[in-house]
Amino acid sequence: MEATVQREQNVLYGCEKLARLTTAVLHRPGEELYLINESNHVDWLFDRVPDVAGYIAEHDAYRQLLQACGVEVFELGDYVHENRALMRRLPNLTFLHDIAVLTSKGAILSAMAWKARKDEQKVVREALVGLGVPILVEFDAEAGDAFEGCLLLSHETVLVAHTERHNGAAVGKFMRQIRRYFKEVVYVDIPRARRYMHPDTIYNRVSERLAIAYLPAFRDTFLYTNGATERIDFEHFMSQKGVEIINVSDEEQRKLACTFVVVEPGMILHYDTALSGRTQRALARRGVELVLFHPEAMTAGGGSLRCHTLRLHRGDARRKPG
Repeated sequence: MEATVQREQNVLYGCEKLARLTTAVLHRPGEELYLINESNHVDWLFDRVPDVAGYIAEHDAYRQLLQACGVEVFELGDYVHENRALMRRLPNLTFLHDIAVLTSKGAILSAMAWKARKDEQKVVREALVGLGVPILVEFDAEAGDAFEGCLLLSHETVLVAHTERHNGAAVGKFMRQIRRYFKEVVYVDIPRARRYMHPDTIYNRVSERLAIAYLPAFRDTFLYTNGATERIDFEHFMSQKGVEIINVSDEEQRKLACTFVVVEPGMILHYDTALSGRTQRALARRGVELVLFHPEAMTAGGGSLRCHTLRLHRGDARRKPG
């Protein structure tokens, strides 16, 4: 059941079902990007110093694209009051997807792993509460928890990957708590490298019956159900659930092939640099509509359109007339 809570703002929330994306939160970057320079951009986890004006212009264009697709977009800062000053010290805050995952029972709130992203969850927590979203699972960053996201595969299945942005203690805590709400937990132990920094770098749903993945990353994969644990072949496991996987190449994975925004089943927004012609043709043969966005400045931080998008709710609302 989709939940609604009476707070500052009434919103529906929950993204287990891969229905039309109705609402999302973005954070328009601003002066905080000027904190990044040639001497510290690596410490801030940026690949290069951003062109601030260009970054903001592209982010605005992306917001307009979402709205043209019928998605209602909330601005993060409109729901942050106590932590306004903190926002100006967090240049990675624009990557909202890394900070929270929205289930129909509430938000799974991250504990950011690196110093450069410390306290981002405080800002997002305030905004979510202001939007009327309860916090379902959260971590103790001060005690050393590191946990940056999971993937919702369905109403009964969630996937967690032990990446370079997760530690064992936090993953264990998550698995103990989340099994109260999900029947199945898929655990993937993947290489600790920046290219695999979050679970969506290796898997993403396109529709209820189709997904894109980088299958070589699924070397050690386990299924937890009702106290039982078994090693699984992830591609076979998903096939049994009726999900076909298009496997991308090593080069495509490095270009963020698996991390995109699904507007509705079979319609995705993606960087035009991410997918090979082969993969684009494979998607087209399966009836997928691929809406391409060309990035220049927005790639400075190493994130995708999905990274910039906190998806609040998926439901049956139809696209607004353009």
